[in-house]
Amino acid sequence: MAEHEPVKRRYGVGLLGAGTVGGGVIKLIHENLTQQQLPLDIRRVGVRNLYKSRHFNLPASFLSDDLASIVEDKSIDILVEAMGGLEPARTYIEKALQAGKHVVTANKYVVSECGDALQRLARSCGRQFLYEASVAGSIPIIEILRQGVIPDRIQSIYAIVNGTTNFILTRMSEVGEPFHMALAKAEELGFSEPDPSFDVSGRDASQKLAILVSILKGQSCHPSDHHIRGIDFLIPLDFEFARQHKWQIKPFAIYEEGAGQGFASVEPVLVPISSIFAHVRNEYNALGFDCKNVGRQLFIGKGAGELPTASAVLSDLGKIVAGNGTRLTQSCRRPAEAEVRFCSVVESPRMSQFYIRCRKSDDLAKSIKVQGILRSVLESAEHLHDKLASVQSLCVVTKAIPHSELYRVLDHILDADSDAQLCWLRVMQEPA
Repeated sequence: MAEHEPVKRRYGVGLLGAGTVGGGVIKLIHENLTQQQLPLDIRRVGVRNLYKSRHFNLPASFLSDDLASIVEDKSIDILVEAMGGLEPARTYIEKALQAGKHVVTANKYVVSECGDALQRLARSCGRQFLYEASVAGSIPIIEILRQGVIPDRIQSIYAIVNGTTNFILTRMSEVGEPFHMALAKAEELGFSEPDPSFDVSGRDASQKLAILVSILKGQSCHPSDHHIRGIDFLIPLDFEFARQHKWQIKPFAIYEEGAGQGFASVEPVLVPISSIFAHVRNEYNALGFDCKNVGRQLFIGKGAGELPTASAVLSDLGKIVAGNGTRLTQSCRRPAEAEVRFCSVVESPRMSQFYIRCRKSDDLAKSIKVQGILRSVLESAEHLHDKLASVQSLCVVTKAIPHSELYRVLDHILDADSDAQLCWLRVMQEPA
């Protein structure tokens, strides 16, 4: 062997967490379920409950509820953090890097809150901190953005990045399943977070969007910069209205730019059934990047579940092995462009149509006032008499207006009738 050739060796791997993601990683490595066999040996696995039934074949002696000792174990070269949540995961990652270990994580909470600081710490320690699995499961989107695979200027992102909410909305739309039943099925299949409220509230998708935008713009974008709406307010009438108008309701993470400002939101939206996004079903994710010169670039793959997410972890482990454990971690950001000020989507100058549903009042005076307010944003008064407007609710679609005008109208309706029970959805007309 030539002197300059790196010496190949095996890498000891320790895991914190053996749930959906951690269990999938164990299966891929220990049960040799992948085509590429990496020189990895699982040494120890940290769990909260030693007596819980698990779906992998690792000997029980590998399991430990002393997570701190795994971080300090000198036989472990790479720590895989698959616990979820901000703490104690962040602390364990810091200690592992300081102890000279590489770290791979699927934890979008930690990355969206502390990714920059952990990246700097990794570089100072000469280690790698990688998190491909934190966004979009099996789609290697972080590597695509970081390496400039799309060389064009990306001006906007339209993405389905939460497999749980997409699964729920698919079930509600196609099967007519109630929200709570669709959520229970998503939990049963291992698609949801341990706390499913992170999924259905939009917070999980917001963390992922923050990671993508931070890489894309070369500056920190925090979830607090986003306008976030969940999916738990939707009712069967909304899906029926969508079907009659040849739309689908999809859970979008959106980033748009204009005049040096970036507008980010997570919300359910209406897309035409002719859109590719309308046919992204169940746990699948889809990411569309609108580029200045080459148009929309679209990536689709499984974004939730045991093995899709674990495969992204394994991809990061492969990068460490490929560098023989010596290559320093690179910045997970593209070169900085002109700085962008992140704003609430309510401030966006972009015009959109909006679907509005409100409860009909038994009070004739209130009803007349609400209809008068709605007429101000409709193409024609005929739209107040939609054939799907139920006895209890009035459903309309506005002309193209900015978000600020939408909120003005909603406020006026609530002033006229505080019991209006308003619901609204943005109508996305972009071709895909």
